[in-house]
Amino acid sequence: MSLARSNGASLVPGRWIDYAFAVSGCGIERNYPEGLYAALRRHAPWLDDEPLAAVHPLRGLTEAGEALLLGGRSRLMLRLPEARGAAAGELQGCRLDLPAPLLLGPACRRELLPYPVLHARLVVTGTGDEAQFVADVAREVEALGLDCDLIVGRRGELVLGAMVHAGFSLMLHGLSAADSLAAQAQGVGSHRKFGCGVFVPHRSVAPVGL
Repeated sequence: MSLARSNGASLVPGRWIDYAFAVSGCGIERNYPEGLYAALRRHAPWLDDEPLAAVHPLRGLTEAGEALLLGGRSRLMLRLPEARGAAAGELQGCRLDLPAPLLLGPACRRELLPYPVLHARLVVTGTGDEAQFVADVAREVEALGLDCDLIVGRRGELVLGAMVHAGFSLMLHGLSAADSLAAQAQGVGSHRKFGCGVFVPHRSVAPVGL
């Protein structure tokens, strides 16, 4: 589906950076996003004051029954305004209880890259109906002023307490450099602090287990 720009060039709200923390521990539960954010905010309550701050889905996990195991390449990534860099650095060495402990190691600062193709593992707009999801995304992307095509992928779920929020993976492609950075900074949909609507560069529009 092609989405044309309607309101001029996209604006990136300041400069945004990904901070990737090495993590160690035994493992975590599959439905970890809510517990992870609760543990993070105990050490960094300022996260609540950044409406666009995002917690990426954890990387480098291995499935093991009902749990997910961490490995040497496991990373916790936070997308934050550059002004929060010093505060992010203070998270190094923190222990997050999920309830099993997750230890945050050294952090690596990563600049956002203006790739023409971006992918989000899960985008939540408030509906599990694919047609309505497409309409929701189209409306939001148009409001952001992005000029791109989109590909909707597989259905997924975010569990928050007793609530289950359905969504889909999403690819944006044909983005200009400015629009790519804007999409990464602003995201699409809700629940960015629980790993939803967080876009990362992808090399092509070829299938990625969408």
